[in-house]
Amino acid sequence: MPGYKTHITGALLFCGLLSLFPFWLPLPITGKIVCAALAVFFGLWPDVDAKSKGQAIYLTIFLIVDSALIYVKEYEKAAYLGLLIVFPILARHRGWTHSLLGMIVVPGGIFLIALHYFGGRPADFFPYLFAAVLGYASHLILDRFF
Repeated sequence: MPGYKTHITGALLFCGLLSLFPFWLPLPITGKIVCAALAVFFGLWPDVDAKSKGQAIYLTIFLIVDSALIYVKEYEKAAYLGLLIVFPILARHRGWTHSLLGMIVVPGGIFLIALHYFGGRPADFFPYLFAAVLGYASHLILDRFF
């Protein structure tokens, strides 16, 4: 089974596929960096359901974000975030987080949340959605073949 370093490398290589799409060239450098970060984030995400380096990274990130939300008195958002992190922790390893359905639902759900909170046209968020799905796909492919 590939380790987290292999998954990070794979996610970045898959993120390179974004350059094949017409929306990539006009994307500002900050947008390209966010796409790479999303690819890595979702390239590690499926292992959040197992005791791993990836799980430790995610739980630390969620703790920091949840604490910040509580600090700024965004209790409802903090509660939803806390609820969401429970789902992968309760799952068996290589369960729904390692499925094609998970690859669509998790990034797709975040895409819909971003549309709701930030507004704008759905097409504005497509590069980020594609980066997330490509990162997730890299994880599933690496796990399947190595």
